[in-house]
Amino acid sequence: MNRPITDAGVAGLPIREGRAELLEEIMSLAPVETTEPAPVRRHRRVLPVLAAAAAVLAVVGGVAWLGLQRDPQATGPVPLADGPGAGPGELAVLTAPGWSVTYVTDDPKSGGELDYEHATDDSTLEIMWRPAKLYDAYVVDRNDIGTPVDVDLLGKRSLMWAYGKRDHTVIRPVEGRFSLEVRGSGMDETAFRAVLAQLELVGHDQLQQHLPDEAILDDERAAAIDEALTGIPLPSTLSRADILSTGLTHYEVVADVTAAVTCAWIDWFESARSGHRAAAVEQAQQALATAHDWPALEDIADEGGWSDAIWQYADIVVAGAPTARDQELLDGRFDGIGCPGGGSAGGPAIDGVPAP
Repeated sequence: MNRPITDAGVAGLPIREGRAELLEEIMSLAPVETTEPAPVRRHRRVLPVLAAAAAVLAVVGGVAWLGLQRDPQATGPVPLADGPGAGPGELAVLTAPGWSVTYVTDDPKSGGELDYEHATDDSTLEIMWRPAKLYDAYVVDRNDIGTPVDVDLLGKRSLMWAYGKRDHTVIRPVEGRFSLEVRGSGMDETAFRAVLAQLELVGHDQLQQHLPDEAILDDERAAAIDEALTGIPLPSTLSRADILSTGLTHYEVVADVTAAVTCAWIDWFESARSGHRAAAVEQAQQALATAHDWPALEDIADEGGWSDAIWQYADIVVAGAPTARDQELLDGRFDGIGCPGGGSAGGPAIDGVPAP
């Protein structure tokens, strides 16, 4: 019987870089040219939009507003090289007023994304930074949209494509470890160029200064992890010190925490099952039977598919006798929910995880 497509199933797709690329590929199927394209939203909102976010950023980040340069009604060309941000840094932030952060993620290795939406219209801006090795592949992919035009973005000659009259994207050449892509939707080319002129290069250590109060900063993350662990039983193979997160949002921290615990219990379950240790199997089942009551998962259940994904894995373990399809899902947990390792589950031993 075919399994219906669920949020859990979607969330079970390979995460991090792989899932991001898959989503990018899906979104690239949008029509290239329409008369009035609707902006495409690729992420669930994980940061509440702050009405005063621009003011918050100005105070916290020490950003001096340079005046509203975004003008959707403007018709003339807008020079980009005169923007405020052509300084050192691998990432970029928007310093124009009227924009609020709606999504942020940053991984020192795989890159990140910072999304904004405008307070008074349907304009959105997505700033993505990706490892340098992916630059050529993304340029080749975007060339399927059409012939790019040169623009000067943050001091580098960059390539811009038009998905439509009110949807454009620019890829900036590699600087440091990353290349930038900036996509603006719900605005024409002139307005998009005006917004680009208000970008500022920053380093990873500066990014947090440009986030709203809801973001989880480095010195707050340990407490956030502890809070997310409330009510979650840990196996003896996993200590609190083993549970790490680089998440900038509550959603990401919860995902990192619950992935670490769920993965450890699945490893425990698989190793015990292959070793015919019934008591250990039951221990994993009892632990994951509580997953539906984990407060952290309940908190984020309405924000995306992560909770459903964890519950789906937990339910398979609790059921105790995985079907072929369920076993395939368990075996795919390394990509599905980012479990460490990648060895074949169900074998006589799991690399790095002692038998319970």
